[in-house]
Amino acid sequence: CNFGGILADDMGLGKTLQMICVLLAVKEEGGTGTSLIVCPASLIYNWGAEIERFAPSLSFALVAGTKAERQAILEHYTDYDVLVTSYDLLKRDIPYYEDKQFDYQVLDEAQFIKTHTTAAAKSVKIVNSAHRFALTGTPIENRLSELWSIFDFLMPDFLYRYETFKKDFETPIVKNEDAQASQQLKKMVSPFILRRLKNDVLKDLPEKLEEIRYASMETKQKHLYDAQVVRMRKDVENKDESEFRKSRIQILAELTKIRQICCDPSLLFEDYNGDSAKRESLMELIDGIVEGEHKALIFSQFTSMFEIIEKELNDRKIAYYKITGSTPKEKRV
Repeated sequence: CNFGGILADDMGLGKTLQMICVLLAVKEEGGTGTSLIVCPASLIYNWGAEIERFAPSLSFALVAGTKAERQAILEHYTDYDVLVTSYDLLKRDIPYYEDKQFDYQVLDEAQFIKTHTTAAAKSVKIVNSAHRFALTGTPIENRLSELWSIFDFLMPDFLYRYETFKKDFETPIVKNEDAQASQQLKKMVSPFILRRLKNDVLKDLPEKLEEIRYASMETKQKHLYDAQVVRMRKDVENKDESEFRKSRIQILAELTKIRQICCDPSLLFEDYNGDSAKRESLMELIDGIVEGEHKALIFSQFTSMFEIIEKELNDRKIAYYKITGSTPKEKRV
């Protein structure tokens, strides 16, 4: 019936894997179309790694990199079972998507389109796709405008135009606690939402889940990283064995500089004003954790990195507590 749906399982319960299973089943049942995954930039490489691990028979391409590289992939999009791109890149590349037809279109961390007037929300709705799904571990029960925006992507007009939805549902439910309107909305949307909480499946969960998230450096940060690597390589190649042994501490110091550039180049260069892939990836992750009403522990080997993280948290008005070597024992407890 061309219905879509929201997979709203709690964080860590395998929404990515479940969606990959759907795409693999489609292929095994003879499907030949290309599907599109749209996710936060910090998750593009994670999706690639998960497809490679759990469904190696699915051919995929990560629509990332330079504009020319992205364009080349999109020109041959039918060569792949799955394309993965970010909300930000989709916004930039939307003219190249308009003449293409996708089988499944999946939004990961779908709360990215919670505000229906943003360019991200408008872009995902322009893409031509036969089946649409949204993945979000963020509670959506109390954010009805967000629920409407996601449904406007999944099945346009199912929840009417926003003005009508606001008048008939959002205002009566949120402001007047109208039980009848709430019940009617629940009846309409519940067939299209699958949600499991950690407590529902606690006995089935492994003790600890480990997930590696890949962050891809952009131009300015990548240039600094490459320059530092080239400089160090030349320095090492020009040393004989005895010089090499004597300068091991210096080499470790240079390696540390490379790691600092990976964390955030401003740790090394005071006047740096470009992007930091790892910082942005971390903040996307924190936003999702806070939205999902979870707590987090963040570790860094560089205490100077805390100042950068603190500024980001303060800007977002996210409460935190910092523990370093100088924090008294009583406070740590």
